[in-house]
Amino acid sequence: MKKILTFILLLSLCCLAAAGCDEEKNENTNEQQGDSFEMTATVMELGEKISVNVTASEYAEGQYLVNVADTVEILNAEGEKIKRADLAVGDTVKIWYTGQVTMSIPPQIIALKIQKQ
Repeated sequence: MKKILTFILLLSLCCLAAAGCDEEKNENTNEQQGDSFEMTATVMELGEKISVNVTASEYAEGQYLVNVADTVEILNAEGEKIKRADLAVGDTVKIWYTGQVTMSIPPQIIALKIQKQ
């Protein structure tokens, strides 16, 4: 009888633990689908990735590398689409990004949209 009760207790604990993991997974998914993060930065170097120095952000400071896919919208100060080639070293830009930041030095982010200021 003790073995059966122990088995039922362990099974119940496993089910509770599994339910807790699923809830946490859903919360993380919702966060990723939530609002983007933003920073204002000065362009330091243009290459495959854009090196920037953050001048204003709630969460970031210092130098970052920005990964910019070909599909990322790049805008001028008036909100009109421009090409990546129109960005220059020294430009001040506002960058919207996913919120994910690598642990590398310098940290890297993935741009969702960039606008010259």
